[in-house]
Amino acid sequence: MTRQDLGRLSSIERTARLVAALLSGREITRQEATSVLGVQNAAADRQLEAIGRHLPLVRERRTGRLHVRIDRSKIAGGKERVPIATLIAGCVGASLAKLFEGTSYEKGMHDLVHHLSRDALHPERFQDFRRQFVFLVRGGEKALPENEEVLEEVVDALQRRRPLQIRYRNFQGARRSVRIEPLSLAVYDHQLYVIGRPRGADPHPYRFSRIESAEPVGGSFPYPDKDSYDPERVFANSFGIAVEEKYPIEQIEVSLAPTWKPFVASHRWHRSQESFVRAGRVHVRLRVRLCPEVVSWILGFGPDARVVGPPQLKRQIAEMVRAMYRVTAGRS
Repeated sequence: MTRQDLGRLSSIERTARLVAALLSGREITRQEATSVLGVQNAAADRQLEAIGRHLPLVRERRTGRLHVRIDRSKIAGGKERVPIATLIAGCVGASLAKLFEGTSYEKGMHDLVHHLSRDALHPERFQDFRRQFVFLVRGGEKALPENEEVLEEVVDALQRRRPLQIRYRNFQGARRSVRIEPLSLAVYDHQLYVIGRPRGADPHPYRFSRIESAEPVGGSFPYPDKDSYDPERVFANSFGIAVEEKYPIEQIEVSLAPTWKPFVASHRWHRSQESFVRAGRVHVRLRVRLCPEVVSWILGFGPDARVVGPPQLKRQIAEMVRAMYRVTAGRS
């Protein structure tokens, strides 16, 4: 083979490399094309012109540079293979990957977006999806990545509908072993929870970071129909994650200082929320369980909040404020 033949092969290989890059969904600048082809601008333009006779190229000039890509809508039957809404949904979902930092699930969520974007109409628009769609994590899931194996057991049992025997440590630190039917993996307040149904009891949320072990037991169970289990209904009256019957469901009313009016108008703490203005103050009504999360929520407003009712909650907040004052003042 002569030197001239080798030169032709090298030129063909460079052209094939450029075509492969375009077919992969990449957007190529004129400068990148000249670099791949190893030629000057004029020769690169001729190569792109020749490629454009056989492939539907789109040329766009942005920030002074020529960008070239393949119009995938014309080589995919005139339709997007992945709708833009589907890809954006994938990006939003992948923003949760930070909760699974250091695990295979984090990589899998990002890989999903890369996989979908290959077949999108404008894949170049999603090159920076990690910064365009962001879930701001406060603390993250403390049990990961160390307890990834436990998470894998939970996810596998959830998919296979198999009961789990879990070793669980409750809020007070007491350990117990309980058999549950895993029904959902939920995210609340930047933490993971396994919603499971113990034998003969209602579904209950178990904080994942307090599950010390999880082992599949027995055969599969039938996943309950929506009348028997609906996560939205389980937590309908919960202000947070608490579902225990020891926290009664009440209509609470809180009066806030006038400065909170714009915030209340644009924010919803609970689906039952109602708000109105009386005597210059903005009132918020919720029908929820009187759980510790409600108390913390009210205390978070500081002196801007007054509890209108119920009396039980009003007394509880007053007692807690007095106790906090004694501790702060060093009188306890």
